[in-house]
Amino acid sequence: MSDQSPAAAKSARLEIEALRAELRRHRELYYVAAEPEISDVEYDALERRLQDLESAWPQFAVVDTPTGTVGSDSDARFPSLPHSRPMLSLANTYEPAEIDDFVTRLRRDLTGPSAALPVVLTVEPKIDGVALALRYRDGRIEAGLTRGDGRSGDVITANAATIAGVPERLPANWRDAFPQPAPTCVEARGEAYLSLSRFAALNAERQDAGLEALANPRNATAGTLKTLDVEEVKRRRLSAFFYQLFPLPEPDGTSAADFPDHSAEMAALRALGLPVNEFLRTAGDAAGVHAHLDELQRRRDELDYQIDGAVVKVDSRAQQVALGFTAKAPRWGVAYKFAAEEAVTRLREITLQVGRTGVITPVAELEPVALAGTTVSRATLHNWDELARKDIRVGDTVVVAKGGDIIPKVLRVLIERRRGDEQPLPPPTACPVCGSPTSRREDEVALRCGNARCPAIMAGRLRLFAGRDACDIDGLGGRWIDLFLERGLVKGPADLFGMDRETLAGLPGWGEKSADRLLSGLARAKQRPWAAKIFALGIPQVGVSTALTLARHHDDIDALLKATPGKLADLPDIGPVVGEQVCAYFEGEDGRDLVASLRAAGFFLEHEDLPPKPAAAGDNWFAARTFVLTGTLETMTRQEARAAIEALGGKVAGSVSRATHVVVAGAKAGSKLDKAVELGIEVVDEAGFRARLDEQGGGHGSANA
Repeated sequence: MSDQSPAAAKSARLEIEALRAELRRHRELYYVAAEPEISDVEYDALERRLQDLESAWPQFAVVDTPTGTVGSDSDARFPSLPHSRPMLSLANTYEPAEIDDFVTRLRRDLTGPSAALPVVLTVEPKIDGVALALRYRDGRIEAGLTRGDGRSGDVITANAATIAGVPERLPANWRDAFPQPAPTCVEARGEAYLSLSRFAALNAERQDAGLEALANPRNATAGTLKTLDVEEVKRRRLSAFFYQLFPLPEPDGTSAADFPDHSAEMAALRALGLPVNEFLRTAGDAAGVHAHLDELQRRRDELDYQIDGAVVKVDSRAQQVALGFTAKAPRWGVAYKFAAEEAVTRLREITLQVGRTGVITPVAELEPVALAGTTVSRATLHNWDELARKDIRVGDTVVVAKGGDIIPKVLRVLIERRRGDEQPLPPPTACPVCGSPTSRREDEVALRCGNARCPAIMAGRLRLFAGRDACDIDGLGGRWIDLFLERGLVKGPADLFGMDRETLAGLPGWGEKSADRLLSGLARAKQRPWAAKIFALGIPQVGVSTALTLARHHDDIDALLKATPGKLADLPDIGPVVGEQVCAYFEGEDGRDLVASLRAAGFFLEHEDLPPKPAAAGDNWFAARTFVLTGTLETMTRQEARAAIEALGGKVAGSVSRATHVVVAGAKAGSKLDKAVELGIEVVDEAGFRARLDEQGGGHGSANA
């Protein structure tokens, strides 16, 4: 039994809180920013450590721990809809022996009639893309959704319709592909991706235009699906493969028959004209699975799209149902991740990169080498402890790989190839950008620049401030931020609001149109949601979801400045580690100065609009239901009604469909009311709606309900 003393409990609690915060940050980087810092292997190792600690210390359990929830790619700029079924991720495995364990576990866990059936397993490529769901009603596309948080997804129908091979209408005989009687509404799920050839062409175009290159196909796909300009999405020319198809409930509440197995499901997808990957194999045991995995890995370099492994599933639907799900993943499937591809090249130089938090990272400049479908010329070296541990020197012949097929990294040095003139790089004593002394915080391996005014730190902070999840400033890309800093036009975020039209229009590559676009974007930035403004401050360990929690519990910047570590630690998604970080940020000179300068620029409102608080579980009539407002409401505005619904956990849609739960009908309600009656959807008048609000303590449409 482990040490259960108070000192051990405190140490475990602090490590658990730190791991949760770190995992949430990496989820934000992967799902929202599409800029992951670590590989899947490293992420899974952190998650396994947290699982072990939570198992050993159940008294520190929380509902929203990363080990019990899936990551979210939700984007507030897009409306959302509940998923027809949870859209979960698969558990990852990395070792061949884990496949053997998976097959053994399947046979052990199958009970009842399904245990008498032979276990057939399917093997297909795991596309390194972005999950996508398409709903078709009566053969016509009705909605396209991202995975979101697994329970609800962002509506990206127009963007999804531009994907190659995605039909807006299914073939006239599409019902013949389903078990009879055929459904009226179906959903197909798959993975959107950017082909390697198209990715290379886009980067060539961007290079010609003087734009930053796209980092990799997966990140480019995620960004494209969340682009508001559908013409730009169409120009990117995304592709997709689909691997799941199922009927949705009928209007009368009945359910059509599902496919008997995954193989039949894939055949139906082909019959509907949806793109399906050609590689689909079946096996009756672990040895057969390994043979198909080997075949797929041999074919990997021939593909025009990235895969990072294979998906292994139980074929039989009855056996899938019998095996069921965990909180995060099905028990009947697993994702087997291939070992990272490796290549040998020469390390020409080690350069130093300074991030927005001041961390100085050594970067390997390599002789270009082909790796996993792209040409690699740089790789992360993480920190000086890593350099020393691997004894990496300038001039070394090194083995490089892509961690999780995303981030190039130096695996090891081929010491036998050394000539004798290779040179180690000592840790810098001064920042390579501003020359300020470097320092290392207690219990950290990272080396930092201590100058908050360092141009590299300011560039990173300005990029975050202008980014999509922060101020979303149209017309302010990284190239222009660098230009503004070089010209001395800005030193921090607040300086952006003081820029004048004449100066902007006279800059190289600019003009009056570009200047007006930026100034309009800056004006809109002051009206951004309160949570986005908090995120824009760049507080350490405060991602998008943590900023939302802070916004829900503090109605303006002054209330947030007065928060104490103890009070913050009690909030959901915060904890003592993040609470200390938030308070330390506002107590520090840099945080105080940024808040003061932004306040002077008019960035903060006297009272910010609080985002809706999540609804409590139980008999809440509003929670997890979709509402449509129609007609004229006499006692509140549409905006107030929407805020009240969202504050109680509901969603508001613009049109009536079978996904609608309730229509609120005011005076002179028109076609939306007619359609609700036709579909048998619950309708309430304004008085009934107000009565429901009063029952839930929802008041009169206040966003603070």
